[in-house]
Amino acid sequence: MRYVPPFSSLNENLVFSSDEGKPSVKMTYEDFESLLRKLLHAVEIDEEWYRDNYPDVEQAIRDGVVKTAREHFIASGYFEGRLPCEIEVDEEWYFKAYPDIAEAAKAGQIASAKQHFLAFGYAEGRLPTP
Repeated sequence: MRYVPPFSSLNENLVFSSDEGKPSVKMTYEDFESLLRKLLHAVEIDEEWYRDNYPDVEQAIRDGVVKTAREHFIASGYFEGRLPCEIEVDEEWYFKAYPDIAEAAKAGQIASAKQHFLAFGYAEGRLPTP
């Protein structure tokens, strides 16, 4: 893990309020995106894997549009649903956590937990490991 900015600096643009007695945060979409970009700096990027799996990024680097896979991931890759590296999926845990996926595997609709995660699970917000 890389550096993560302190909470105090991340919440500079947040407006705290109370909705029905519960604390909530209100922010513009631009502020939300800015906050995410700051957090994305802490994500480990496998430069070689990213460039191999996203040929358009490899080409953009060769063309000088972006300097690195990390730069691309933070600027747009994350927001496009790209993965920063190869993701290990804990098959046993995944099937326990997501019984619908276990059933799909038993029915032969998917080959593995990893196949499901890469094809659908990541976009659905499912976790690959506990």
